[in-house]
Amino acid sequence: MLVLAVDTTALTASAAVVAFENGVPDRYSLITVKNRLTHSENLMPMVEKALSAMEASINDIGLIAVCAGPGSFTGVRIGVATVKGLAFTNDIPCVGVSTLEAIAENLAGTGNIICPVMDARRNQLYNALFKDGNRLCEDRLISAEDLLDRLVSTGERVTVCGDGAKVFMKAVGDTPNIFSASFAATDQNALSVAYAGYKAYTQGKAISSDKLQPVYLRASQAEREREEKNK
Repeated sequence: MLVLAVDTTALTASAAVVAFENGVPDRYSLITVKNRLTHSENLMPMVEKALSAMEASINDIGLIAVCAGPGSFTGVRIGVATVKGLAFTNDIPCVGVSTLEAIAENLAGTGNIICPVMDARRNQLYNALFKDGNRLCEDRLISAEDLLDRLVSTGERVTVCGDGAKVFMKAVGDTPNIFSASFAATDQNALSVAYAGYKAYTQGKAISSDKLQPVYLRASQAEREREEKNK
């Protein structure tokens, strides 16, 4: 099966086309950029290049996986809207993947607790914890201080990744059991999105385009301001 995967939930944009054979990635093309162009400018050219590199067209794709959040409100909307359009037009099933789960896949198999963090602003982080391929908690909003307390209490070795790693590691200081992932494993990677999406597909979690929805974890700034006015 050929899987198209995209992630535009943070500063990094990534697109991949992955051929799965016997349940594992066999061949792939991967394009990842972190530049000054917007995701709306980058995404479709990246998808087209990833398809071309695999000598494939959108008609060859059997599943589309997209990071549906959490993340930047604008970035999440761009990725989900693009995938909904591609999936609907070409009648392709799709899967919404947690951005945090996809980032954790970059470091799967290390034996450590994997701690992806994304900067949610307002002194909060988007976070979830994973170990040995298993999810230890649901995606959540949490302060750096609360997260640090919970990680220290585990007494286990923890690897931090994601675009919020720099912010969180300032709070970590010299805590001995918490380490930052390498630069190459920190940011979004559509190959990991494809793998997480394919696993969801094998578990019967693929959906039609009309059911694909973004996951924000909290209200947008406009929604918060509207609620304040209505109080």
